[in-house]
Amino acid sequence: MAAGPGGVVVVAVVYLMLIRPAASFRVSVGVGIGIGNQNQKQNNNYYQEGDQEDHDQGPAAGAGQSFTGGRGTYKYMAHEFLDAHNKVRARYGMQPLRWSNKLARYARRWSAARRFDCVLMHSPGSPYGENVFWGTGWDWRATDAVKSWAGESSVYDWRGQSCNPGQMCGHFTQIVWNDTQLIGCGRSECVAGGVFITCSYDPPGNWKGEVPLT
Repeated sequence: MAAGPGGVVVVAVVYLMLIRPAASFRVSVGVGIGIGNQNQKQNNNYYQEGDQEDHDQGPAAGAGQSFTGGRGTYKYMAHEFLDAHNKVRARYGMQPLRWSNKLARYARRWSAARRFDCVLMHSPGSPYGENVFWGTGWDWRATDAVKSWAGESSVYDWRGQSCNPGQMCGHFTQIVWNDTQLIGCGRSECVAGGVFITCSYDPPGNWKGEVPLT
């Protein structure tokens, strides 16, 4: 549990479930901030089964009003998503991603579908890699989601090419995955409050037996 600016209390309990033989993972979350990643085809060992806690101090809700007026999107949002991803990739010598309107439409539709319940879950049957984010309050922006995902670099063991024991780092590895070339993202604001963000990646990362930067 953590108190964010303006007294927003953030508590998140994240648990991962193996849901089918193809080894896709989904993340469910309690109250606060949550993140989830999936590759619908075949994931590497960048996810751990079991309960975890994820604490974060996020932006406070602006007196019940959104800076987007409830639209969910804002000026230069696509650029913000792309720039934030490419800054992370540049730190590791990876080529920059390119924005895909096709992926953005997919991500936007999934985020919009979640605005009525704000349940942190992945889109079923997606052919893309996918990172999802949910936070309480109205002020979460593109950079906040990417910063949350990229923060998992601190629990990635570069020598062993895997997450540290009991940790989750697949959102970070998807961001820096060498073969991924395209990205598209969407943001929606939930009816009962909160922000849901989806980013889709093509080709997807986190393949079993492969490592992010090669």
